Amino acid sequence: MSVSLSLSLTESPAQPSSPASIKGFVKNSNGEALVGATVGIAALNQFTLTDARGAFQLTEVPAGSYTVTVRYVGHEDAVQTVTVSHQTTHAHFVLQESTRELSEVEIVGKTDTQLAREQPIKAEIISTRAFAMQPATLSDLMNRTAGIRVRQTGGLGSYANLMLNGFQGQAIKYFRDDIPMDYLGAGYNFALVPVNMLERLEIYKGVLPVRLGADALGGAVNMITKRSYAKHAEASYEIGSFNTHRASVNLYYQDTIRKFFAGADLFVNYSDNNYDVTVDVTDEETSTQRKEEVKLFHNTFKHYYGEVYGGVTGTRWADELRLSITGFWLHRDNQYGATMDQAFGAATSRQYSVIPTLRYKKSFLNKRLQLDQFLVSNTIYTEQVDTVRGTYTWHGVFKPNPARRGEMTPQGTRADTEFSYFTSRTNLAYRVNDRHRLELNVVYMTLGRIGRDPLGLTFAASGRDILSVPADYDKLVAAAGWESRFLDGRITHELSGKFYRYETRALDADYEGDEINRSLTRERWGAAEAIRYTFRGNSFIRFSAEVSTRLPEQGELFGDGNLRVSNFALRPERSTNFNLGYRLEKRHRYTLELNSFYRITHDLILNVPYNLLLNRYENVNDVRGLGFEADATVSVLSWLKVNGNFTYQDFRMFDTHNKLTEDARLRNTPFFFANLGLTTAHTNVFRPGDKLQAFWYYSFVREYYLDYVPRDREPGGLLGLWGKAKFATDNIIPNQSVHTVGLTYFPVKKFSVSAQARNLLDADIYDNFRIQNAGRSLNLKLTYIFL
Repeated sequence: MSVSLSLSLTESPAQPSSPASIKGFVKNSNGEALVGATVGIAALNQFTLTDARGAFQLTEVPAGSYTVTVRYVGHEDAVQTVTVSHQTTHAHFVLQESTRELSEVEIVGKTDTQLAREQPIKAEIISTRAFAMQPATLSDLMNRTAGIRVRQTGGLGSYANLMLNGFQGQAIKYFRDDIPMDYLGAGYNFALVPVNMLERLEIYKGVLPVRLGADALGGAVNMITKRSYAKHAEASYEIGSFNTHRASVNLYYQDTIRKFFAGADLFVNYSDNNYDVTVDVTDEETSTQRKEEVKLFHNTFKHYYGEVYGGVTGTRWADELRLSITGFWLHRDNQYGATMDQAFGAATSRQYSVIPTLRYKKSFLNKRLQLDQFLVSNTIYTEQVDTVRGTYTWHGVFKPNPARRGEMTPQGTRADTEFSYFTSRTNLAYRVNDRHRLELNVVYMTLGRIGRDPLGLTFAASGRDILSVPADYDKLVAAAGWESRFLDGRITHELSGKFYRYETRALDADYEGDEINRSLTRERWGAAEAIRYTFRGNSFIRFSAEVSTRLPEQGELFGDGNLRVSNFALRPERSTNFNLGYRLEKRHRYTLELNSFYRITHDLILNVPYNLLLNRYENVNDVRGLGFEADATVSVLSWLKVNGNFTYQDFRMFDTHNKLTEDARLRNTPFFFANLGLTTAHTNVFRPGDKLQAFWYYSFVREYYLDYVPRDREPGGLLGLWGKAKFATDNIIPNQSVHTVGLTYFPVKKFSVSAQARNLLDADIYDNFRIQNAGRSLNLKLTYIFL
C-alpha cells in the first residue's frame, strides 16, 4: 500500500484560543472503511492515519477555519473546509475510486506529500508507486532525474556511486527512514533494494533537513521503506539477461485495534553478469595489445537480505515501539579492479551481518513535543580472498606463476575483518504554535575495526599484521533547527546550525618505522538557511545557502590494511553551497521546475597513488562550479504523459599551482546529461477491468574526460556541448545514448506482468573510469498481491 498526502491552506487560522479536535470517518463509495488513509491540516503541520474502522482524530486544533484533505492510494483526494469553534468538530469523508492511478507516472519532482514538495529545502522526491510493478531498478529511476547520475562499476551488485549536482562519493550520505545507513554495510543500498520495497526516494541537493543529522557535503538520499496500515502480502519475481534473478516478499500484519504489528521484508539478488565488454587483450606472440570483445567469466553476484520486525503502537507509554532483526549475506566474484586493465579469475569477497535495532516514538505535552529514538549495535564481517598463484587472461586462461601469492596483487590477501558499529540517533521536535517549530537532532556513531590477514602488509618495525591492531573511530553530529511560517504560510523558512566532531584512536601505518599511537580530535561548525515564497496560482520560489563540512571516514584515515595506507593528516572537506529554484504545478496537467546551484569546495578528499603499489586518501583539490537544471512533465492526453529534463554543471579546479590542472573540469564527472520519457495507460484493453501501461525512456550523456584536461583542449562549441576535444580519444568517455522500452499489464487488480528491454539499441555504456556496463538486456517481472 502506498499512502501520499496533498494539503493546501485556504485561510489563515485564527490565533489559538482553547484547543479542540476534529473527528470523523473515511470510507469509500461502497461505505467500506478505508484503513490507513492520510488526514491532515497543512497550517498546523498535523497529520494522522485512519484506524481499522476508518476513524480519525486530529487533536489540539486551535479555533479557526482549515482545509482538511484526505488521500488514499487508488482514490481521488477529498477536501473539506472545516470551522473549529468548540471542543469537537465532526467531518466525514467519502473517497471515490481514482481512474488515474496507473497514468499518474511520477518521475521527478513529484512527492507523496505536499509538504515534501513545497519544503524550502530543495529535494527530488521519486515516488516508486508507479514503477513498483516494472523490472526497473532504483538506479534507473535516479538516472532519469535532473541533476543525478549513478556511477556503477559494472552489473548487478557492483559498486554504485551517486553523483549529485557535482558531488559524489562520501560527500553524499545515505539514510533509511531518516537513519544513517552505515550499520547496514554493503547489504542495503539503492543498487540492490527492489523498487517495490520502498515508498519513495527523497533526494536532497545541498541543505539537509535537521532530522537527517549527517556530515553531508552536497546532499543525501533518504530511502523511505514501504509501510502498510492493514494486512498486506506481496511477492514478486524477476528474471533477466545474464542469468539475472531478483525476488522479493513484503508482509505486514496489524491487529484489528491497531495496537500490535509485525512484518517481514525479504529479497534476493543473483546474476552471472556475463555480458560482453571490449577490452585490451595482449597478443601472446607479439606482446602487443588490441581491442577485442570478450565475455566476462568471473563476475557472479549473490545477495540475500531479510528483516523481520514487530512492535506496538498507540499505548500510554509509546506511540510506537519497533524491534527488528536484519540479516544479510553477499558474495561477489571480482572480475576486475578499479579499471578494466586486467582480468581476475579467482579473487572473491564476502560480507555478512545480523543486526538488531530498536526505534521508540513518543509524544508529550499534548503532542507538542515529539521524541524519536533509534539504537543499533552490530558487527559486519568481511572476507577477501586472493590466493591464486598466477594470473588470468580475458579469455579465462590461467597462467601459473609460483612467484606470486595472488592475482590482484603479488602478495595476495586472505583478510578477515570485523567492523563493529554502534549508532544512536535522537530527534526532538517541539511545536511552539501553528507558526513556529523547533527541532534538535543528535547522531552519535562509534566504529571499531579489527581483523587478520596472514598475507597482508605489516608494520615495518614489529612485523605485526596491520589489520590485527584495533582502530577506533567516533563521530558526533548535532543539528538544531527553527522552522517558521509568515504571511499566512506564504513564507516559510528553516534556519539550522550543526556541530561536527570526530575522534580517532589507532596506530599509524606508515610502514617506515616504529608503531606510533595516533589519537586525533577535530571539531567544526556549520549553518544553513532555506526559505520559500509561495505565489498565487500554486507556484513558489525557494533559496537555500549553507556552510557544510564532511568529516574524513574511518577507511580514509586508517587505510584498509592492504593496498590503501593510512593518512591521519586528512582535513575535513568544507563547502559553501547555494541553491535557487522555481516550481510551477497545475495538478494532473503539468509541472515545471527550474533550479540553479553554486558550489565552492576546499580540501576535497580523493584517493590518489602513494607509490608504485599503494594508494591513500589525500586533500588534493579545491573545486568551484555552478549548474542549471530544468524539468517538465505534461499530461498531453488523458492516457499520455511526457517528461523531460536536462542538467548542465561546470565544476572546475582552482588554486592547483599547476598549469595543466588549473581551471580544468573535475575529472571523471559528466557535465551535461538529459532525459526524455513517454508513458501511456489504457484500461479495458483485452478484458473488462484490465490495465495496460507502455513506456519509453531515453537518456543522453555528453562525452566527458577520464583525467584533468587543460581548458584550451576542450571542444570549442558553446559550453562544450558539441565539437571535438583536442586530445587523445583514450582519455574520453564518449557520448552515450540509451533507450529503454517496456509494457506492464494488469489482467486483474492484484496481478501484473511487466517486460522491459533496457539499452534497446545495445549501445556501449561506460561509467567510472571507463568501466563498461552491460549492453542490451531483457527482463520479465511478475507481481502478485495476496492481501
